[in-house]
Amino acid sequence: MSTVLDIPAQEAHVVRVFAVVEEAGAPLDDDAVMAALGAGGALEAEEIELFDLKDLQGMPLSDYLAEGHGIAETDLRDMRGQLDGLKGRVLILPSRAFRGRAMKLRVGGALRLVGRFEEDVPPVSFAPLPSEGARGTVAGEGASSRAQPGTRRAALVLVALLIGAGVLVLALMGGS
Repeated sequence: MSTVLDIPAQEAHVVRVFAVVEEAGAPLDDDAVMAALGAGGALEAEEIELFDLKDLQGMPLSDYLAEGHGIAETDLRDMRGQLDGLKGRVLILPSRAFRGRAMKLRVGGALRLVGRFEEDVPPVSFAPLPSEGARGTVAGEGASSRAQPGTRRAALVLVALLIGAGVLVLALMGGS
């Protein structure tokens, strides 16, 4: 049986955690685990993490998600026991792996979705510019798009010079 996950286009800052379901003494190779995602190779494999929890050397998975993926403590609070109780291998699938495309995953029996988490991304804020020279107003909609005085005249002079240079080159080539 498979689980179907609909991934919307332009999904960002989402991390899905899967437990790898393996029989004792019969581990799956990495390619089989990746195939169990049911994406048909359409994922950015470099963004996907597949590892044995022993590799964390005693660090709880919930702490790894908080520190390594920026998952907020409030999102992890209710799942901490389940995440930290996992054994064996896990697959961490960040939304970066979808490259902004909508996708339908048909997750096979080798993977069990443990949770979907959102990265804690602080809102973007801009500090004021330090120089008074950077302050001023920006013309709003409906503002005139007229060029600076003299710009049109300079453009005409440049065109006339280019035409003159072209005529001179042609005259020199024809005279040889």
